[in-house]
Amino acid sequence: MKVSKAMLIKVIVFAAIAGLMTVALGVKLANSRLFADTYELQAEFDDATGILLNDAVKLAGVDVGRVQGAEIEDGKAIITFNLDKDVELPKDSTVAIRWRNVLGQRFLYVYPGDDTEVWEEGDRIPVAQTEDVNDIGRFLNRVGPVLKAIDPDDANAFLDAMNTALEGNEQDVRQLLDDGAKLAETLSNEDIEIKGLIRSSSKIMGAFASQEEALGGIFDNLDGIGSMLRRRITDVNTLVTDFAAVQRQLNQLVTENRSNIDASIASLDSVANTLARNRKNLGKTLHTMPLGVAGYFQTSSWGEYFNVRLIALTFQDTESNILMEQRELDNQHGDDGGDPDTGDGGGGAARRDPNAPSEGIEAVLRYALTGAGS
Repeated sequence: MKVSKAMLIKVIVFAAIAGLMTVALGVKLANSRLFADTYELQAEFDDATGILLNDAVKLAGVDVGRVQGAEIEDGKAIITFNLDKDVELPKDSTVAIRWRNVLGQRFLYVYPGDDTEVWEEGDRIPVAQTEDVNDIGRFLNRVGPVLKAIDPDDANAFLDAMNTALEGNEQDVRQLLDDGAKLAETLSNEDIEIKGLIRSSSKIMGAFASQEEALGGIFDNLDGIGSMLRRRITDVNTLVTDFAAVQRQLNQLVTENRSNIDASIASLDSVANTLARNRKNLGKTLHTMPLGVAGYFQTSSWGEYFNVRLIALTFQDTESNILMEQRELDNQHGDDGGDPDTGDGGGGAARRDPNAPSEGIEAVLRYALTGAGS
């Protein structure tokens, strides 16, 4: 039988394509990643059940590597896996075993950290930074005795009651399941934060446990205080009653004198406003007062009685020009001195009537109000 050249070429092309597809299918079934530029790491696990050669290694849901092998060392499972060269894994990252499907297949999931240092080729991630998968078989073994203790009739009655309660509420149940799925997804995205919170809580509880004696002393002291207050309950009640009476009397006093209090507050406000408006003059007066009274202080500090009489009042401008001057007249003082015991300033017949207006005061007031000396 004679085969044409065109037919032979077609057969060869078909065989080549079939071979390539067969190889591609084999690579896919073997879960292999040919020609990938990777680097190897190791991770320690207490239990690596279900992890097989060429199982996927994922980060953020994306395949970034493959499991290369598993071995036992010092009672720990050592999983060797590779990662793509462009994937840098911080040293505070976590590697966990997760379920791939209900058939029991599993894979490695990497939760990257925030550390600036990264794992290098051949490094080993310690067991403190790995998480084992939850084993359903172990869970069923633990709940087995509980399930055996359940009465079938009670279980059927419970299921009938649940069926009756859920009948007609399918939409609400479906919404509840959807909300539960969203909540579970949110919690799964925050598993690192939740794990950190649990570890922090464990440290806090450990700190409390280490201070057991101190906490016991505090509680004993609080108990003693409570006992003392219990014995003094009569005094405490009397104090509260007296305080209430004082409060009522104070309220009555404030109510009865409200107008006086308001007037006093208004007067204080007026005084404060006046002082505020004349702050500059007040400051100048307070600044010069020590120098003005220094002589009187020095005279009186010797314990002697003395009389002070103003014999002249002079107003000058800044250039020492006399604007106005008022002096004591001869008929305004006497020749005799006063008595310090009686406060009598003396003066005999020359003393003027205290009810008479002061001579020259008009000039002082005129100057103070108008600035004119006459």
